[in-house]
Amino acid sequence: MADSSQPVVDGDRPPWHVRIADRFGAERTARFVDAALALGCFVLFTGPLLVGAVDRQGPLPAQALLGVLAAAPVAVRRRRPVGALVTISVVLAVAPLLGVQFTPFVSDAGPALPIAVYTVAVARPRRLSAAVTVAAVLAATVGALVAYVLRPDIDQNAVQLALAIPAWLIGDAVRTGRDYRRRVAEQEQLAAAEQRRRLRAEEHVRLSREVHDVVSHGLSMIAVQAGTGRMVFDARPDQARQALATIEVASRAALTDLRGLLRDIRDSGSGGGSGTGLADLSALVARIGDDGVIAVTLTEDGVPRDYPPAVDLSGYRIVQEAVTNAVKHAPGAAVRIELSHRPSELILTVSDDGGSAPAVPLAGSGLGLAGIRERADLLGGEVVAGPNDDGGFTVSACLPVADQAAGA
Repeated sequence: MADSSQPVVDGDRPPWHVRIADRFGAERTARFVDAALALGCFVLFTGPLLVGAVDRQGPLPAQALLGVLAAAPVAVRRRRPVGALVTISVVLAVAPLLGVQFTPFVSDAGPALPIAVYTVAVARPRRLSAAVTVAAVLAATVGALVAYVLRPDIDQNAVQLALAIPAWLIGDAVRTGRDYRRRVAEQEQLAAAEQRRRLRAEEHVRLSREVHDVVSHGLSMIAVQAGTGRMVFDARPDQARQALATIEVASRAALTDLRGLLRDIRDSGSGGGSGTGLADLSALVARIGDDGVIAVTLTEDGVPRDYPPAVDLSGYRIVQEAVTNAVKHAPGAAVRIELSHRPSELILTVSDDGGSAPAVPLAGSGLGLAGIRERADLLGGEVVAGPNDDGGFTVSACLPVADQAAGA
C-alpha cells in the first residue's frame, strides 16, 4: 500500500488527458471530447447570431439548421472522418448560396473544417486524405465564389480554406509518426520472436549434443562388451561373465551421467551449463580402464587453471567423444589423452595406435566428429582429425581461451 504521506512528484505523473482516459476509458473519453468540440463549434457558429449579439444574415431557421449540420459531424469524426469532412464542406458551400453567414469573427464554420481535415489526414492514407481535402476545399471555394457573384452584399472570406492546409500538414505528420512507431514496434516484435526461435533452436541442438555425448560413450562400451561376451560365452565363460560385469558398470555410469544432465537442465531452468568439466577426465580414464576395452593414459602440459564453463564442458565432451570413437573402432588400443594448457588456448589431443580388429563391427552415427567440430566452432576453435603414423587415429582440438578468460 502506498504511503499517502509521501508527496507526489509532478514529473512522475502522466499528463492530465492520459489520467482522464485511464479513469474513464479511452473510447468513452474520445466520444466525450468530440461531443464537446461539436457543441463548441455550434456555439461559435450560431450563438452570437441567435442571441442577437451580431446582425443576422439569412433566415434564422436556416442559420440554426446549417449550424447543426456543420457542427454535428465533428462528434463522429473519428468513426466517419471522410463523411464528416464532406458534410462540413457541403455546408460551407451551400450556406453562402442561401444567404447565410455564420458569426463573422469566427470565420464561417469556425474550427469545424480544420478539425475535420486534421482527422482525415490522421486516419486515412496520404493520397486519400489529400484528395478528399482538396475536393472539400474546392467545393467550399466554388460555393464562396458563386455566392460572391450572386450575393455581393454578404462578406466572404477564405480563412477556413487557409486553415485547412496547415491542418492537413499537421495531421499527416501525426499519421506518419504513428505509422513509423507502429512499424518499429512490429519490427521489434518480429526480431524478438526470431530471437526466441533462434534460442530455442540453439537450445535443442545443445541438448541433443549433450544427450548424444553422455549416452553414446556408455552404449558403445556396452555394445563392445556384449559382442565380446556373446562370442566367448561357451569357450571362455569367465571372460563372458567379466563382459557382463563391465556392461553392468557401464550402464550404471551412463544412467548416472544422464540423470546428472537432466538434473542440471532442471535446476538451471533454461538448460544451462552442466557441472561436468576437465576435472572429471581422471574419473573418465579410471572408469574406462576398469572396463578393459582400451588402455588410456592422461598427461597434461602447462599449468591447469579455471576455464570458463563453456570451455570446461566442451573440452571434457570433446575428449569423451574422441575416446568413445576409439572404443567403437579400435578396441584393445592404447589411447593417449594429452592436455596442453597455454596462455591463450587449450589444446586437447586424443590418439590411439589402432588396436586389434573390433570383435563386433559398430556402425558410426556420423555425429561424433561432427559434434566435436561443432563444439570447437562455437568457441572459435578448430579441430584436426585423421590417421596417424601408429596406424591409429588422432583427434586434436584447439580452443581459444583468452577472450573468455578476460571476460570472466
